[in-house]
Amino acid sequence: MIDPFTVKRIDSIMSGYIDQKIPGDLRVSVRLRHEIVDNQLTLAEERPTSKRNEWDRIDIVQFRLESKQWKVYAKNGDHRWTFVEMISPSTDFERQLEQVEIDQAGLFWKS
Repeated sequence: MIDPFTVKRIDSIMSGYIDQKIPGDLRVSVRLRHEIVDNQLTLAEERPTSKRNEWDRIDIVQFRLESKQWKVYAKNGDHRWTFVEMISPSTDFERQLEQVEIDQAGLFWKS
């Protein structure tokens, strides 16, 4: 489980990241959400459905704090989370988020 101080810090980092990633005028058609459960942070994209006030969710990436290091996971073809070997585990969450943003292998930001 992630300690409360780290949760607040990560929430702040993610809020800033999401604000920069999705401009305000686009947030009616797309939004990013993050949630922290136990030792995992999942970042997801949401888009409105044809039903009023409902959004479809697509998970983008999962960060897991394991043995005091952040590991990055992506969904595979079977929609299961798999460890991304090309992103080495790190104690620095922001480094891991930056690697996801760069997305050299095209695992996260698919068009």
